[in-house]
Amino acid sequence: RQTSVEQMLSTYSRPRRLSPLAMAMANNVMAHTSKPRLSFALGQNKNNASITTLSSSRMHFSHSTFPPRGINSTDLYNYHQKNMRCRRFSTSNVSHDPPSSTTDERSHHGRLPKDFLSTLRSLHPDLKISTNHYDLESHGHGESYHPSAPPDAVIYPKNENEIVDILRLCCRQVVDDITTITNKNTEAGDGITTVEVVSVIPYGAGTSLEGHLCFLHSGNGSDIDEIVDIPTSLFNNPGNDISDKFQKVRVKRKGGISIDMSFFQSIGEVASGDLFVKVGAGVTRNSLNAALRHTGMQFMVDPGADCTIGGMVACGASGTAAVKYGTMRENVLALRAVIPPTIVSSDIEISERNRPLVVQFGTNALKSSAGYDLPALLTGSEGTLGIITEVTLRLHPIPSNVVAASCAFDDLHSAAEAVAMIRMMGVPVSRCELLDEASVRAFNHSLYLGHGDSNKATESKSRNQQLSLQLQPMEVKPMLFLEFAGHSETSVMEDLAAAQSICMDYDGRNFAFASDEETRQALWAARHRLYYSAIALRSQDGDDGGATSRSTLVTDACVPLSCFADVVTATANDVKEFGVIGPCFGHAGDGNFHCILPMLENDSVEYKEKVSQVNANLIERAMSVGGTCTGEHGVGYGKKKYLECMYGTGGIAIMGAIKKALDPWNMMNPGKILDLKAISNLPL
Repeated sequence: RQTSVEQMLSTYSRPRRLSPLAMAMANNVMAHTSKPRLSFALGQNKNNASITTLSSSRMHFSHSTFPPRGINSTDLYNYHQKNMRCRRFSTSNVSHDPPSSTTDERSHHGRLPKDFLSTLRSLHPDLKISTNHYDLESHGHGESYHPSAPPDAVIYPKNENEIVDILRLCCRQVVDDITTITNKNTEAGDGITTVEVVSVIPYGAGTSLEGHLCFLHSGNGSDIDEIVDIPTSLFNNPGNDISDKFQKVRVKRKGGISIDMSFFQSIGEVASGDLFVKVGAGVTRNSLNAALRHTGMQFMVDPGADCTIGGMVACGASGTAAVKYGTMRENVLALRAVIPPTIVSSDIEISERNRPLVVQFGTNALKSSAGYDLPALLTGSEGTLGIITEVTLRLHPIPSNVVAASCAFDDLHSAAEAVAMIRMMGVPVSRCELLDEASVRAFNHSLYLGHGDSNKATESKSRNQQLSLQLQPMEVKPMLFLEFAGHSETSVMEDLAAAQSICMDYDGRNFAFASDEETRQALWAARHRLYYSAIALRSQDGDDGGATSRSTLVTDACVPLSCFADVVTATANDVKEFGVIGPCFGHAGDGNFHCILPMLENDSVEYKEKVSQVNANLIERAMSVGGTCTGEHGVGYGKKKYLECMYGTGGIAIMGAIKKALDPWNMMNPGKILDLKAISNLPL
């Protein structure tokens, strides 16, 4: 994707227009990335000192206008409903000048504690801190339609010790309170101790889809103060009288920071005979597999985007290969993480009581029954329990023989039933993807975007240039895409024959397969290109570039295989009946499916409500058959309202107890997964 994007972005300086498909891809990347490898696209010079004005009449960032500071999740949802549209963003106004400490403290002390950044710099002079407008905006959203809610600073730690100090400074008792509690001369003059809390969200690659990176509870004044009863034991410096078990505390939200993990790039050696590797949380999936290639091993979880390993663990990611190799939950053997402090202090120096914990969960063994499954506790925690710094991953041998196949069906229900039977018969597929008619139509549409001759398929010049000559329009029918992998050609072909026989039993036709890589890629092109092809369905002529990922709702649900055919068919029918545009597809082998529903700035309120209703119906339908509201995207704040329906009040109470035990001050990614008070009122 990087090669394609670089070439497309370079064409902005040329007089000819980009095709709408290329524009959709370029807008999508520019809308959410701040990676250095794309900095040239913004005209940044090699010294990172300034930016060159570019012609950007068709470059769009959606939601570049910030929502109100300190917005809560309900208000943010309402803000999104009112302002869900793509906005034009002029790159000529972006400055990449390195931030100065004077500018930092003058511009942001209103939200962050006044000495927060200066104290960090005094403790770690080499610590990279940015309050650059572009960095803040890009770290305040993921790759989704949720509006941006940026942090007050982006911090780039290089080791666990720096993270320990950062987290410790994010929860401090106001200094003036310590010696005057008994005299009733506290900050507010009411004798109540004040604790300042800075919200913290870890950041990976920014590809999450459920608002995980939005700062919901950052604070903008007295409206966010909470007065709560807390255990006296949570103070490192309690008042003179500690006989009382609880005392009243005013919790004041003081802004938020994003912890960018991009410097955690370590990749360990793979010992001969071992099936694991230790990697830093900032390593991306593609870079890891590139580094492992010489070993003959590979990390097999493939969510599509080039996510960081830490982000994949935090969101419980999976993807197309989960049907054979499992999700992140099955592929994480161990991890290291920094857990926020539970004891509040005003001291700059670290004591044993207020020091954040650096913990090691799990082992290098391929299985263990020792105690609680702690790696699983942080897998899927979405940054609400701590900051993951290192992960030990399960590896698999790169298969010697791979065969890809595709098969058309007359209706979506028959294709889904064929998938269920393939799994019931124990045919070992390594990937199994189902596309509805709208998905195939999007692929065909993408072949000719920007070209008047509908009989000639051309592609942007990229790494797929030779492959593009083989791409042809497909028959607009539901399609099943399969992949088989194994150690011998004989075993793979036997599996292929078994799957083909089942497909024929369900009236499948035009069954095709290939073993060489180029033909396999061509055979699966409709699936590989689906995301950008779907967004390009809402392309527009003229200055408006159409939909981007920042204006697209990507749904996610997972159901038992016995119900998959009925649920996915009903969802596809919803899309048609509501008159919204977007394909329905799924990782059919494990019952996980999605819709990609792009929207435009000028879409009517009624149309956007229909899109939301399709999503709501999909989730309710999935839960009604014992499924889940999210199979791989996570909860964020976009889906937390569904958790009580799934798990009941008892399940929510248990999750709340875990959150309050590990993060009693609700410092880590507040407002995600669960809605909690700042501190637990339960006895600890």
